[in-house]
Amino acid sequence: MTPLWHDGPLAALTWDGTAPVAWRVADDPGVPRHVRAAQLVAHLSGRPVAEVTLARDPLGAPRVARPARWHVSLSHRGGHALIGAATCAIAVDREVVDDAPPLWDMLTPDEARAIAALPAPAQPRAWLRRWTIKEAHAKLVGDPRRLAPERIATLILDECHATAECEGRSRCWTRDTGDAIETVALWDWP
Repeated sequence: MTPLWHDGPLAALTWDGTAPVAWRVADDPGVPRHVRAAQLVAHLSGRPVAEVTLARDPLGAPRVARPARWHVSLSHRGGHALIGAATCAIAVDREVVDDAPPLWDMLTPDEARAIAALPAPAQPRAWLRRWTIKEAHAKLVGDPRRLAPERIATLILDECHATAECEGRSRCWTRDTGDAIETVALWDWP
């Protein structure tokens, strides 16, 4: 189940009725992110926004209280929010690209070797991609602060597909928008 990436106005989103959606939208101080998440669920479920209620789980993560069977995830950096919505568990992460060196202690030994093998200029972006995968996976597990990043093993499959494993396995899709790396994570059921 490949997610649908959408940028721009929600009215322009054409949905197939099944794919998880990752909506990137510019932050607007007049419209809080949780309101945007409710708007996305309303758009996808075909309900008025007034019939969508968001709440927080015991750890503070957003959840859909109604309508039933819907899930949301939020991430924001660099003046944009990434909002994920689906009828299955979903998690998203968005990080702004910079040239900071990799934080080697947050990687598994295999990840550190793979990044170290890259040319030095490519290492920060490769590290950041793995970081967004780890963050999205930790959100999917449900308690991101409890999982040490170096315990989450990522496997890069190609330029947009990856997996993450720690207390379950997720399938991840990433994209590089030029100024940010964004990831969507879904459970990988056998």
